[in-house]
Amino acid sequence: MAALSAAVLTATTAQAVQSSSSNDRYRTVNELRDDLSRFAQEHSSIQYSTIGSSLNGSPLSLITIADDVNKADQQPALLITAGIDGRYTSSSEIAARIADRLVSDYPDLLKEMTVYIIPQLNPDGAGMNMQSLRHEVIGNARATDDDRDRATDEDGPDDLNGDGYITIMRRLNPPIDDQATHFSDPDNPLLNIKPDPKEGQRATFSIYPEGLDNDKDGKINEDSIGSVDLDSNFMHRWLEHDRDAGRYPLSEPESLAIAQFVLNHDNIVMALTIGRHDNLINQPDAKAKDITGTAPKAIDAKDADLYKAIGEIYKETTSATEAPKSDIAGSFHAWLYAQRGIPSFAAVPWTRPTSESGGSGDGKDSTDAGADQAEVEGNGLTPSGVGDISMETLDELRDAYESMTGESVDESMIANITPEMVEGFAAQLGIEIRRVVEAEPVENTAPAKSSEKKAKSKKKSDEQKWLDYFEEAGINGFVDWEPYDHPTLGQVEIGGFVPGVRINPPATELDSSAEKMTAFVAQLIEYRPIVNTIGPEVNELADGLYEVHFSVVNDGKMPTSTAHSRSSRATKPTIIRLSTDVDHIITGQRVSRVWGIDAHGGRSDHHWILRTDNLADERIEIIDPRFGNRTIELGE
Repeated sequence: MAALSAAVLTATTAQAVQSSSSNDRYRTVNELRDDLSRFAQEHSSIQYSTIGSSLNGSPLSLITIADDVNKADQQPALLITAGIDGRYTSSSEIAARIADRLVSDYPDLLKEMTVYIIPQLNPDGAGMNMQSLRHEVIGNARATDDDRDRATDEDGPDDLNGDGYITIMRRLNPPIDDQATHFSDPDNPLLNIKPDPKEGQRATFSIYPEGLDNDKDGKINEDSIGSVDLDSNFMHRWLEHDRDAGRYPLSEPESLAIAQFVLNHDNIVMALTIGRHDNLINQPDAKAKDITGTAPKAIDAKDADLYKAIGEIYKETTSATEAPKSDIAGSFHAWLYAQRGIPSFAAVPWTRPTSESGGSGDGKDSTDAGADQAEVEGNGLTPSGVGDISMETLDELRDAYESMTGESVDESMIANITPEMVEGFAAQLGIEIRRVVEAEPVENTAPAKSSEKKAKSKKKSDEQKWLDYFEEAGINGFVDWEPYDHPTLGQVEIGGFVPGVRINPPATELDSSAEKMTAFVAQLIEYRPIVNTIGPEVNELADGLYEVHFSVVNDGKMPTSTAHSRSSRATKPTIIRLSTDVDHIITGQRVSRVWGIDAHGGRSDHHWILRTDNLADERIEIIDPRFGNRTIELGE
């Protein structure tokens, strides 16, 4: 593949600027903010404001959408947040487009539901990712001392080959003190893979980020452009020793601003975060607990059905089938669920489209009767990449480990496991190791045919699927390897994937991505809790003595509170209060607290017998910051 030109990059990562009205490119931070402000001025159902400022002083925009924006805070709300990870500039563009489509296509939904949209929580990070030198910056503009030498950002990336992108370097024939770790994939020399000694493979080069040893400490880019990852800066499972997570939770003005916004808006009943995390395609872990053993790492087991149902809606409306997995420790969406009790959903803005020619783009030949060989071998077991040990064995080990320790096993742990480690773990846990047996060649099949089928059946790596997609879509998303004489490393090759090209779609696809995401948002709003009342039914038992029956019912498809919120008391309860003096109440509580009501007609029933000289003076008060306060007169 040829190296990208500036024009091609505009069409792929789509971050160049031409005009604020163009739909075939990404807008700058200032353009996006100005367009949102202008858009709000043109629509009475939209209000533009800010929730604070970034570290560099950029406003943190807030779009409030409601049938009556003056009463927006008085009705249940959905919070949509995007642009937390600076690399995901597409999430901000999609969030802005959601605002437009909700107003134009779904105005009736806004009569009962407010939508808050914070489209770009990390404008400083987005700005850095839109500079002429392209590299991937996750966090904000906080300078950090990554190598602990009391200097900040002194050894950042360098564009050695002058192509405008920071990619990676292959150090060819590294010396003894720099052990080789990778070699070129025999099937595609563009890609780097780790060798399998059992296949007689040997590493031939080590890998570095593109750059120099600017501070002369013997390391390359070890104190790069500093930043705090805002999506690791929240309280739930905050990683205190992680250099990217901040000095303390909410250490950054951006994360503090949105946390304060959430705390000041009890009417938020559900949330959608668009960025690097996903819990809609990948069902979140409902088993593992945090270090205290009391809070779930992801979600409570009793909330699993809710997340599964919303996930099915997401798949149906967006046609998405897969999404990347990433650690949610310290993330905003995890904090919303675990510590604020809000049903919190996360979605990536875009994933690699399905291959037109091959269906799934996984290397199978859909016309080949033996295509299933890409998934299983001769004894029906799935290869795992860990020797001849089957994936079924690894899955069994994973479940046993999580049940025993309460800790979840992430993909990095699986990636570093060896056959010897598996055999040791299996022996300790009493699990039988099931090994993959290679399929025998079909009788009467010529050797050449057999070799051809084996080649077809080899499962493609994710990187190869990306290259296939780029080729099919006409996108130059990879910089070819070019030799370079490095001043300290010697002979290297510079190349690799273009920064951001596997995260953000071409700008021409933003509208279609936003359309699908808006359809999901509309369905999510339709799924909301709907709180109504039944009664009161009043019977006079004797002169001045009354019996009152009253119920609060949830006619929506979603419970008013998550199971985790009910057990942890993370959200404020609904208060049901009878005005009658407590001395005049014969039966029933004057004040009741309702921590949650189930969906599909779930009820909270209340019964009183009371004495009063004038029933018209008595009333039932409902105090509910999420679904609205109301007063019901008994004498009516």
